[in-house]
This record gives sequence, C-alpha cells and structure tokens, in this order.
Amino acid sequence: MKTKIAIRISTIIVVSILIGIVTSFLMGGSLNKSLEAYLWNAGYSISLGFPLFMNGLLFDKVASRFIDWIRKPLKSILTALVLHLAYSSLVIFVVNWFWFMIILDQNWENFWTWNKGTIISEYIIFIIIAAIIYAISFFKAWREEVSQKEKVKSEALALQYKVLQDQINPHFLFNSLNVLRSLIDLDVEKAKTFTGELSTFYRDLLHFKNLDIVSLKEEIDFVKKYIYLQQIRFGEALQVDIIANEKIDGKVIPLSLQSLVENAIKHNEMSMANPLKIVIAISDDYELVVENNLQPKKVLEQPSQTGLKNLAGRYEYLTGKEMIITKNAHYFRVSLPLIRMEG
Repeated sequence: MKTKIAIRISTIIVVSILIGIVTSFLMGGSLNKSLEAYLWNAGYSISLGFPLFMNGLLFDKVASRFIDWIRKPLKSILTALVLHLAYSSLVIFVVNWFWFMIILDQNWENFWTWNKGTIISEYIIFIIIAAIIYAISFFKAWREEVSQKEKVKSEALALQYKVLQDQINPHFLFNSLNVLRSLIDLDVEKAKTFTGELSTFYRDLLHFKNLDIVSLKEEIDFVKKYIYLQQIRFGEALQVDIIANEKIDGKVIPLSLQSLVENAIKHNEMSMANPLKIVIAISDDYELVVENNLQPKKVLEQPSQTGLKNLAGRYEYLTGKEMIITKNAHYFRVSLPLIRMEG
C-alpha cells in the first residue's frame, strides 16, 4: 500500500514538473534558464499539479452519490463540470496568488497582464484532465452496467427455466392428470373446464417466460389459473384470498407471483381441518405481498433457494429496493416492490 502511494506521488511530481516546463517553453520561454528559475517553476508546478490531480479522488467521492452516467447523463455531466470548475478555479487562484503575489510580490494591476497566458493554459490542462476523468468514470459505469445486465439476464433465464421445469415435471402432470381422471367420472362439464384451464395455463406459461416484465393485472390473471388448478386438487384445504387492486399502475417480473404461491404449497401441510391460507395484497409501501400461515411439512423436498435469490436480485436491480422476506412462528411473508416505469 505504501509503495503504491509513493509511486503515485512520484508520478504526480514528475508529470507536474514536465507539464510546467513544456507549458513555459510553449508560451515563449527558453530552456536556457538558471537553476533558481527551474526550481521556482518546479515548486509552482508541483503545488498546482497535486491538487489538480487530486480532482480524481474528489470526483470518486462525489460520483457514488450524484453521478449516474447511464440513466442521467446530462445531469451527471453538468454536476461534474460545475464541481471541477469550482474546485479547479479555487486551486488556480490560490496557487497563483501565493506564487505571484506573495513570492514574487506582484500587484493586482500587473497580475492578469503578466499571467493571463499561464492561467488560460492551466484551464486548458484542467479540461484535458477532467475529460480523462470523465471518460474513465463513464466507461467504468458502462462496463458495470453491461456486466449487471448480463448477470440479471442469466438469472432471469435460470428462474424462467426453473419455473417452467417445475410446471412440466412428472409430478405436476401426474397430479393434474389424476385430477382430470377423477373429474371425468364425477363431473364431465367440470372436467372440460379443468382441461381448458390447464391448456390455457401452459399457453400463458410459454408466453410469459419470454417477457421481462408484465402488468400486475396480467400476473394476477395468470396466478388465478394456477390457483384454480391447485384448488381442484386440494379443495377447501387450499384457500387463497386475492385483495390486490389489479388497476394499480405497477409491473412485476412474470411468474414471480405464481412462484411464491407454488413455494407456499410445496413447503406446507394442508388439510380440511388445517387449511393453507394464502393472501395476496398490495401494501401501503407499494409492495406486492404474498403471505401464508406457517405449517411446514415434516418431510420436505430438497430445498432450493435459487429461485428466491434470483427473484430478489432482479427486483433490486429493476427497482433499487430489496425483496423482503419475513418469517415467524405463525406466518411466512414475501414483499415484492412493484416496478414503476418512468414516463
């Protein structure tokens, strides 16, 4: 760590001195100078170069709070320019005041006349340094954005595959076909309705898995089909109360609501005497809440947290808010932040 700091300081010193010599030469100066003149130029250049190069450290501190190159590029560039202009102007004024007014004892009348070219060149150097800082910051943000999108895309595919796999696995088909066989013997019309709902469910499932987000109404309509199929199987042992207002202007990740209902069914006991009660609602904090009474199965299927983790990651990426899981001895609750599309 100390070695890196020493290297960085040495680099700033060398670069500052070189810039000072080159600038002085380009402004009509001569390389044939006294040692005293070179030492003065070096001291001036270092005292100016250090705070100007520290611009980058100041920018890093501010960038995390006020700069967003991807979503708010115009606001970010204006914020960065104002910040760097104010900081650099202060540095240029203080350094020039000290070296020319205090060390060389110049008066204000001669200050601008003699040092106009120096100050202008310093602002040009500031613009170059600022442009480099902005470019590095932008490409860093762009690279992180691309990386995050790829991660979310990968997680989305994993979640969609898992949900689709769960629905077409032999257990689900076997249970559905058993229900259908029983209905054919008991109620032909209901068997026809069940077959139609099962067909519609799979059609919507194949459609939903290719979407990134859907409206709250679409998601609720889809989960109602899933609940219908499950209630035919479990009867009054499964009770679902949907009190969410479908007209709320919010979006959700497709299949997320169905996944949470399925998760409750998979991990809890249910019977006519002790039904599994699931509530789907919208909280005051604009969250989609799925809550069920807790009566865990004594023998569980091999648990997998992949689905919930992927779901949490995708909602946090899209909304900037966390998916909250609350659990106690009586209930299990998952709160999903609804996705609001910026107009």
